[in-house]
Amino acid sequence: MIIALITAAHTRMMLVIGLGLLCTALVQPALAADKAGGLRVATFQTDATPPIGYEMGYSVVKTIGTPLQAKGVVILGAGNPIVMLAVDWGGVDGRARDEWHALLARAAGTTPDRVTVHHLHQHDAPSASFQAYDERAKLGLPERTPVGLPDKRQWARSVMENSAAALTKALREAKPVTHVGLGKAMTERIASNRRLMGANGRVAMHRQSTYTSVYPAEVAARLKVDADEDGHRLSIFHPEEAQAAPEGLIDPNVRAISFWNGSQALAALTYYATHPQVSFGKGIVTPDFVGLARERREKETGVFQIHFNGAGGNITLGKYNDGSDRAREEFTGRMVDAMRRAWTATQRSALTPADVEWRTTDILLPAKYGAFKDELRAVAADTKRPNNERIAAIGKYARAQALEEGTTLSVLRLGQAYSVHIPGEAFIEYQLGTQAIRPDKFVAVAAYAEQFGYIGTEKAYGEGGYEMTISATTLAAERVIMDGVRKLLQ
Repeated sequence: MIIALITAAHTRMMLVIGLGLLCTALVQPALAADKAGGLRVATFQTDATPPIGYEMGYSVVKTIGTPLQAKGVVILGAGNPIVMLAVDWGGVDGRARDEWHALLARAAGTTPDRVTVHHLHQHDAPSASFQAYDERAKLGLPERTPVGLPDKRQWARSVMENSAAALTKALREAKPVTHVGLGKAMTERIASNRRLMGANGRVAMHRQSTYTSVYPAEVAARLKVDADEDGHRLSIFHPEEAQAAPEGLIDPNVRAISFWNGSQALAALTYYATHPQVSFGKGIVTPDFVGLARERREKETGVFQIHFNGAGGNITLGKYNDGSDRAREEFTGRMVDAMRRAWTATQRSALTPADVEWRTTDILLPAKYGAFKDELRAVAADTKRPNNERIAAIGKYARAQALEEGTTLSVLRLGQAYSVHIPGEAFIEYQLGTQAIRPDKFVAVAAYAEQFGYIGTEKAYGEGGYEMTISATTLAAERVIMDGVRKLLQ
């Protein structure tokens, strides 16, 4: 369904976008720093770095390579304030998201439905899984808390509260907005699709984040068990083949949306779709190459930068990445270069309150484990079972419950541009399909708005592969999400 939409719209999209950029370049408005018709923006950030000894997804914190950040923007003057935030964490579940939305909404003087929070999904970073924390504590399986460290919920909540305090302070320094800037540029040698298909129409190889064996041993062992059962190979055991294979289906573009007061840039939002990890599991906290590039660009330009991860559930660096420190620096440089070119290509147009609109729609994604929640709860409550089995059951029924409680899709319209916000590790087809719905507009996609795990296309669920073996949703997810996005982009 999505692929058909992409294919049908491709030629028309290229023509319309090309003509649009040409016209914009020829009729560039004069940029006077005059009144913004009431529109203003405020930017805010807070440190999101865990302490030494804190447990992350694949290791405990041994050292801080580069601090993590939660960075956001508030748009004022177009109805109730709109808040968008991205954090350098591996994940944020629905319960944590709801708490964060409420805190930021209260600080901004708005409602939680006009807030969106995204995680960038770096792997050497912490996560906030409040529902799993709560369920484990209820069943006598609380998260292990080393002496002298806060428990995970307490620490994550403190970061959320600090971000809300930073927002409140930033409102006093909100600046007028007169124009919006739009630009994009192609990346080179960054992303590649990790689902390498076989002649039988099923995934033949899972192209991991690296083509070398620097993967943590326990992670590699777990992946191999799933791969053997599904019938696909892992690229870390076939590096030459993984490198030689084509990039596959990706979105190569970095997109940039910026806010301006006349000729003064106030904030830049960038979007790019891929799993961002160069390497992980070493205990060295890092925002990885996307966060490093974001901060480097902020120093270069003096303009506040926020980065959003697009729909990169089936995208990694695996074709080009050997997992080394040198590779991280190279990927950072490539991303900086693309961000810089997107900035250079930026075209500005006047922005008024009437051009700014926040749209939302609630959706219910189908839960794979929904029918087995009671059975999973029984496993989790059985004290005679090994703790690892009980904890795994908690994770499954907690995610099924979160899916059944529903989530929200949102879209920010800024004149001719749309920033579309979807949950989970959605496949790149969702991003390309979303752009194909409005080929006449500038469409940027921010995914990872809630930690639902992998969300494949309808077709992908019959193709196997790593993502589909652990996906918590069913093949009906594509219809639900794309119907919701189509509604919001009308």
